[in-house]
Amino acid sequence: MSRRTIIFVLFTSAYFLSYFFRSTNAVIAPDLSAEMGLNAAQLGLMTSLFFAAFAAMQIPLGVWLDKWGARRVTPGLMTAAVLGSVLFATSSGFIQLTVGRALIGVGMAGVLMGSLKIFSRWFSPRRYATATGLLVGIGASGALFAATPLARLNQAIGWRMVFLIGAGLTAVIILTILIGAQD
Repeated sequence: MSRRTIIFVLFTSAYFLSYFFRSTNAVIAPDLSAEMGLNAAQLGLMTSLFFAAFAAMQIPLGVWLDKWGARRVTPGLMTAAVLGSVLFATSSGFIQLTVGRALIGVGMAGVLMGSLKIFSRWFSPRRYATATGLLVGIGASGALFAATPLARLNQAIGWRMVFLIGAGLTAVIILTILIGAQD
C-alpha cells in the first residue's frame, strides 16, 4: 500500500469518527435521560458543547497546522477526544458528561482541516478534488453509522461501552497517524 493511500485511509477514518461522535447524542439521548436524570435543556447544552468547542478550536487550528503540520496537530488534538470519550463513558453526572462532550469536540476539531492540509501535500492538484470528495463522502457516512447501527449497538452493549470503543478506535488512529503519516 502506498504512503498516499495510507494517509488517505488514516485521515478518512478519523473523519468518519468525527462525524460519528458529533451525531451520537441524537440516538443515546433517551438512555442518557433515563440513566442520568437529564432534562431536555441539559441534553441540549451537553450536545451543543461539542460544537462550541469544535468551533472555538478553528481559530488557532490553521496557525497550528501551518506551524507544526497535520501529522502532529491532528493526533495531538484527537488525544482530547480519547480523554473526553473515556470521561463521557465513565461519567456519573451532568458536569462530567458536558466536559467529556466538550473534549470530544476539541479532539475532533482538527480532523477535517488536518486532512485537507496533509492531502494538499500528498495529492497532486489533479487528484486533490477527488481525494477530498472521497474524504467528505466516506467521512460523512460516520453520521449514518450513528443512526440505526448505533441504536442497535447501544441496545446490545450500552452507550458507555460505545464511547469506550470509540476512545479505543480513536487511539488506534492516533498511533497509526503518528507512525504512518508524513507531512
